[in-house]
Amino acid sequence: MANTAVRTADGPGLSWTAPAHWNAKPASAMRKGTYVITGDAGAAAELSITAFPGSVGGVLANINRWRGQVQLPPITGSDLPSATRTIDANGFQVTTVDFAGTVAGAPTRVLGAIVPVGGSTWFFKLTGPVGLLDREQANFTAFLLTIRSAGVQP
Repeated sequence: MANTAVRTADGPGLSWTAPAHWNAKPASAMRKGTYVITGDAGAAAELSITAFPGSVGGVLANINRWRGQVQLPPITGSDLPSATRTIDANGFQVTTVDFAGTVAGAPTRVLGAIVPVGGSTWFFKLTGPVGLLDREQANFTAFLLTIRSAGVQP
């Protein structure tokens, strides 16, 4: 892990520590952070970090939106316990998902996390080739465990 925390661009929110080999890209109006991870033969994955007021439709709706992006059918509320895992990151309850589908015919995996934070919801979505995300899964989980407050309460 890199020892330098990357903080949110616009005041109170979250901070985190990313692995040194993840390449940080500039934040934008929509994104609190973006990282690009490169692998073998030009393979690349992207981590997008976004935050929105409220619950933004809830956990199920957002998971199903991500599933649709990789050509997977939606799940139901009764599927959530088997489709998600919850981890504690410094007092924040982080709901995680892991699934694979296709984008433009290419096998694509999604490692995602949803974090309610002080009246907002933060989304961490790592998308890329299955093999690259297989190698990055432990780094993604370790990254999530570094999430901490930058001025808000869990």
